[in-house]
Amino acid sequence: MTDQSRMSPPIFDADELAEQGRKIISLLENLQRRISQNPVKPNCHPGDLAKLFSSEPPEQGIGWQRLIQDLEGKITEGATLWQHPRFFAYYPANTSLPAVLAETMIAGLASVGLQWSANPIATELECVVMDWILKMLHAPQDSPFYHHSCRGGGVIQNTAGDALVNIMVAARVACHQKAAGIPWDKPLDEDQRESLFYQDSSRLVVYMSDQTHFSGPKAVRVAGMRVNIIKSKLLSDGNYGIDRVMVAEAMASDRRQGLRPCALQLNYGSTNTCGMDDMKSFLGFAQAEGVWLHVDAAYAGASLILPEFQGASRVIQEIADSFNFNGSKWFLCGFDSAFLYVRDRRLMKQVYAAGGDYLATVDEEGAYNPEFKDWAVPLGRRFRSLRIWMVLSYFGVTGMQAFLRKGIEQANRLRSLVDQSSDFETIVACQLGLVCVGLKDGLQERWVLFWEALERRSENGRNFLVYPSKIEGRFFLRIALGGVNTEDQDVDYLWSQLNGAVKEIKVHIAKI
Repeated sequence: MTDQSRMSPPIFDADELAEQGRKIISLLENLQRRISQNPVKPNCHPGDLAKLFSSEPPEQGIGWQRLIQDLEGKITEGATLWQHPRFFAYYPANTSLPAVLAETMIAGLASVGLQWSANPIATELECVVMDWILKMLHAPQDSPFYHHSCRGGGVIQNTAGDALVNIMVAARVACHQKAAGIPWDKPLDEDQRESLFYQDSSRLVVYMSDQTHFSGPKAVRVAGMRVNIIKSKLLSDGNYGIDRVMVAEAMASDRRQGLRPCALQLNYGSTNTCGMDDMKSFLGFAQAEGVWLHVDAAYAGASLILPEFQGASRVIQEIADSFNFNGSKWFLCGFDSAFLYVRDRRLMKQVYAAGGDYLATVDEEGAYNPEFKDWAVPLGRRFRSLRIWMVLSYFGVTGMQAFLRKGIEQANRLRSLVDQSSDFETIVACQLGLVCVGLKDGLQERWVLFWEALERRSENGRNFLVYPSKIEGRFFLRIALGGVNTEDQDVDYLWSQLNGAVKEIKVHIAKI
């Protein structure tokens, strides 16, 4: 043994785990206790934080005392606090105590879920929790999206963007398979798979609304297909989306130009305004048009566990070949966790199935030993099902529903204040946790002044964080409620700041 190796710190010592683990948990505890007193966003410019660190890696380890000091002094001080009660930007990225502690177990077990045999509990628990979530989504017992159906099933992804890429590639190959007249239930040999995969896809088209998150078009381009982005309209529900007639017209136009419709991405809760495409109008559409229909419900999908949205959930499951929503937004599971459900697992496996002599042999795939490496691009998979299991087990269905209702009630509280205002209005209707607030006529042209006043009040995101957006040329504030630490007084505080900013611009106008 060399002197250098004798001086190396312990790799994973049980006593050190207990001692240092307590210190890091204490750091998190203190952060959580005083989170409302901390700035939401650090006061810094690009490059400021990098200067806090050496340009060279340490030659010798710095020890736990210095590490924990730096965690508190450099890391947490430089972090935007997404769990802050006055974080109203983007959509929530909620975590919870069981999710945080589960990450410790996941890191400690350090398994790589290559396949069932690599860590049986990781695969089987993933099947269990994905079926749990499907039951929470009010799926009928005979749903093909259950793992126990041995037809489709659910698989945990890193993000909704990853789910979309995996689906778009599978949709492309399925489109070529249909054109070749190869039945779905016929196993493909290697030559057939290669032939279908490498066919020219430049004339295949995927359709979506102009309200679709940019991850949608990105996934289609990665899959090597064209995107037809359809201009949305204000639907009868008071928000922006597309319906069956609009998509059918776009597909007919493309067919006349020699293009071939391949897939349709629908939104259930768009990022910009939480708009929802007219799901009911698409009943039977995929079969009639011969396309793959995917529903992206990244944010709003969590709300489908509420009984009042059971009808919407059932419609999505009836029309969709696949759908996804995030456990990391409004479902308390923390980042990263995205849930992807597919109606027919064979359509994924014929694209992603791969093996090698160095992997365990699988004789037959059953309900609880799917080879998830054959359902998507990644081979190695984190033990994320442990985190989902701990969250759902701790809160239960009623606890999850209560959390969602709290966010909706806070949003309704703000909507009520806006409706009573002579200066503000909601620019779209939304039943969930997003409130889109615009200035009324007479003030709208003063938007720049209003935003500058609001930024001064927020101290560039230190006091509260909210971002603007626009639709059809009109600016508005996207105010996302539903954070784990957000309370009614935080909503009232934000409302007071909005009104204060309006008063400032009225004073400015009066002086002109």
